[in-house]
Order: sequence, then C-alpha cells, then structure tokens
Amino acid sequence: MNITLRQLRAFLAVARGGGFTEAARELNLTQSALSLLVKDLEAEIGFRLFDRTTRRVVLSQPGAEFLPAARQIFDDLQSAVRSASDLATLEKGRVRICAPQMLACTLIAPAMARYHADHPKVELKLVDTLLGNMLDAVVAGEVDFAVGPDRKNDAHLLRTPLFQSPFALWCRSDHPLASCASVAWSQLAAHSIIIMESDFSTRVLPELQTQDPTLTLTPSYTVGFVSTGLGMAGAGLGAVIAPAYVAPMAQAFNLRCVQLTGPQLSREVSVYRRPDRSLSPAAAKFLEVLKETAG
Repeated sequence: MNITLRQLRAFLAVARGGGFTEAARELNLTQSALSLLVKDLEAEIGFRLFDRTTRRVVLSQPGAEFLPAARQIFDDLQSAVRSASDLATLEKGRVRICAPQMLACTLIAPAMARYHADHPKVELKLVDTLLGNMLDAVVAGEVDFAVGPDRKNDAHLLRTPLFQSPFALWCRSDHPLASCASVAWSQLAAHSIIIMESDFSTRVLPELQTQDPTLTLTPSYTVGFVSTGLGMAGAGLGAVIAPAYVAPMAQAFNLRCVQLTGPQLSREVSVYRRPDRSLSPAAAKFLEVLKETAG
C-alpha cells in the first residue's frame, strides 16, 4: 500500500467541507486534481470513500469508519514533520558534552553560554570528568562528543583537532620570573615549580628530553589537578606549568603568564566522537560555536 500525505489531506478536506468545490479551494487545487487524489487513495485502500450524487457528496459507510484513523495518521505525520523541522532549525534538541574539569570551566562553559543565547530551546548537558575517564563516556554513547587534550585513543574514536595550547609558566606578580616575557625550561631549575604529575611525567618531560637529553627538572610540588596547582601558585608556593587554556582560571588567582621556550611545547585539544554516529544538527552547531569560542 502506497498512501501519500497529499492523498490523506485531500480526503480529509473533502470530508470536512462536504464537497469537492470547497475542498479544492481550501487546498488551492483544481477539482479534477483533487478528485484524482481521492480516487488514487480509494484505489490504494480498496473501497469507495464517498457516495457521490448530483446534489451532494457524503462519506460512505467504510469511509466514515476510515475517517478517524486517517485523521490520526495525518496528525501523527504532521507532528513528525514538525518535530523534524524543529530539530533541523534548532527549535528543539539536545547536546551532551564531556570534558575534563579545567576545559569544562574555561572553554565549554563560555561556549554553552553563547550557544544558549542563540538557541535557548536546545537542552545542553555538560559531563565534567577526570581526564583519564574522558573518552569512556563517548565510547558508551553517554555523550555526543568529548573535548580534551590529545589522549591515547585505544577505542579508535574519530579525533578532530580543535586548537593548540602552548605550555606556559603561571606565577604571581612578585615572582622572580614574572617580569620576563619568556623563560627557557632550563631556567626553571633554580625556582620552586609545581607540576601535574600524570601529564608531566608521562608526556611533557619525555618531550623535553627528546629535544634536550641533558635537561632535568625536579618539581617542588606535584599535584593531581590543575586547579590545585594554580591555587598553590596563587598562594606564593611557586610557579605552575600549565597550558595557556587555563588563563580564565589563572586570572582568578592573579597569576601572570610567562612563555616557556627552548623548546616551546604545546598541548593539542581535540574533539572525540564515535565514527558510527552522526551528529545531530544541534550538536553540529555547538561544535561551530565551540570553534569560535576557542579561536
């Protein structure tokens, strides 16, 4: 059976108006075109919908029984079309984002605010998590995508680079290095340095020693979270090494940014998502806003 929306609309218009003349005017069709649509529908369902005389058009007995079902089908189809239209035009929808704590507050939160201002009817959900657990939510299908530093991608997720964030030294204005535009990594040996152990020992230090095997760096404090390191630097316990994207949080502790050179290292922040799942219009638009915010 191949019933079309136009056929149902034609049938309902004739039933509602009690004739083809008024229904044709309502649908902006010729009477012959309208009559053809009704005949095609009758051929599909196998019975006459209207009893026609020279003076009037009335529903046949099976036509009257079919009318409630036709109305329900038509209403359901229109509702589905409206729902699809709302999704496409961002009048409804949902976006689920996962990010480690620091990026969640310095990048994702501002992007959410910009997005919500333009698309207030789209539901936004942010899952802030540990860096090591970031990709698990993507694999499990709990979020549309994750945003975070370059990670070992055992799950073979689709990774799209978002931006590069150079490592910097963050310190108080009274720190001996605060007035420097840039400092070399080798200069840090004489100062109290705070590092994030999980990232520094496994990634940053090996990268440094690849370029300069003689370089050694012994931190004074080792922490698990960037926010803790920034707080310690703000308390005057030393200078913390962290990517430039921590700037909004670093400002809360009145920390200055000093460029690290010789060599200059960066952390790449990427978007991770499952290759077997396409993004909804709402999620795709959020990525556009995210790129603008990060840019």
